[in-house]
Amino acid sequence: MNTIHLIDPKRSVVGYQILTFPDGQPHIKLVPDTMAALSRNEPLHIVSRITDTTSLLIILLANDVLKREGFFSIHLHITYLLGARMDRVMAPGEPFSLQVVAGIINSAGFATVHILDPHSPVATSLIERSVAVNNHHFVADAINHYIAQYRPEKYSIVSPDAGAARKIGELAMHLGSVPVVHCTKVRNPTTGALSGFATDATDLGGQTCIIVDDICDGGGTFAGTAATLRQAGAGKVVLVVTHGIFSKGIQIPDVDAVYCTSSYRQVDGIHCMDVCKYLPYMGR
Repeated sequence: MNTIHLIDPKRSVVGYQILTFPDGQPHIKLVPDTMAALSRNEPLHIVSRITDTTSLLIILLANDVLKREGFFSIHLHITYLLGARMDRVMAPGEPFSLQVVAGIINSAGFATVHILDPHSPVATSLIERSVAVNNHHFVADAINHYIAQYRPEKYSIVSPDAGAARKIGELAMHLGSVPVVHCTKVRNPTTGALSGFATDATDLGGQTCIIVDDICDGGGTFAGTAATLRQAGAGKVVLVVTHGIFSKGIQIPDVDAVYCTSSYRQVDGIHCMDVCKYLPYMGR
């Protein structure tokens, strides 16, 4: 399988070196010996995380040199998509960031683009020939790990806000019609301040509540949601997020355990699962 793995060089069939010139320009060099025996008639897979503009540019540079080397069926796999949360113009005077990032990716002409658990369907509507990879297998692994360790008598999965309700409903069906608790919150679009946390649960009876979402950044949503669940009678609160940024640390008030993948970065001190296990490309 032809693969260039920009997350873990040890998994890359195509050898490469990433450099930065004195003026700050990123650069990539592919190792010719590792490409010599590869068939140009087979697809080539680029595995990447886009966490900043440098990682985005490295993907485009790798795509350019690969095409110059005769590879024309190039498939991109994105574990984390820069700008995914800016899926509309949030306030006057601000850009449509996801549309800008999508335009850059589209300029490379990838055969397909697989995106792990994108924030919203806007990502796949803007990025050409793209497919959303859901979080079902990851969440199932996280829940099974927690159950094996702590054996809760009863548990539910939690939708933290109205925007997640549809995804959580599909996930619940995948897991075998697991009960769903719905929560809501209010976010000020200008300041980002959170308020108005609420839940449709009246008495959770000491059960374990597993909050599932795509991203944890500062953790404010989950601290507020966990506190609301506690007030409604939750015994334990577990957080399962695909993309763990944790800009304010991994300790979240009222949350007993945290699971994530290494999609954005490897996170120590919590249950951080290898993201490559959940990517739909051969040779993983």
